[in-house]
Amino acid sequence: MLLALHQLFPQAPLFTSVYNREKAPWAKVFEVKTSFLQKFPKAQTSHELYAPLMPLAFENFDFDDYDLVISVTSEAAKGVITKPTTRHICYCLTPTRYLWSGYKDYFKSPLFKLLTKPLVSYLRSWDKIAAQRPDDYIAISTEVQDRIKRYYGRDSEVIYPPLMMDAHDSRSERGSPQTAKNEATEDYFLIVSRLTNFYKKSGYCD
Repeated sequence: MLLALHQLFPQAPLFTSVYNREKAPWAKVFEVKTSFLQKFPKAQTSHELYAPLMPLAFENFDFDDYDLVISVTSEAAKGVITKPTTRHICYCLTPTRYLWSGYKDYFKSPLFKLLTKPLVSYLRSWDKIAAQRPDDYIAISTEVQDRIKRYYGRDSEVIYPPLMMDAHDSRSERGSPQTAKNEATEDYFLIVSRLTNFYKKSGYCD
């Protein structure tokens, strides 16, 4: 999604809470601007530890020189503060999962749930306030569109994420178009998503 936006706005910088060059080599095409969290211990490898500071990190960015801000987010980036004359479009991957739709999965431990209750209450309150800041919402699916309406009370348009294929597509690897046409096919579907365990110790994930 970010690379697709880069094609539309090649001069636009990328603002992010933390940036690890080794884990995100694709971002080298951007002018990357990080928050104060970039210098915090282990922030580049374990940013979930600083979830309570994410709201402040994004609110501290200065967008006064921009006419358009596009936030691509499932967490705090939608809470950036812009001028009334700046248009803010939020491309929402999902309302913050560990606060809303995935809360029970992230906070299965009764003790952890009890200890983090004040923090979750604060983050939920901030998240609802921050969700009102974008001028427009774009959802990646109808499911996310329903969540945006349910948790944030905001309407949104669905624009499915772009599919970026390598130059060597499946047909060219198989052989000629005729060969591909004659091959047997079966009904199936493919899901591509982030494969990661829940952060059992901290309970936070972007």
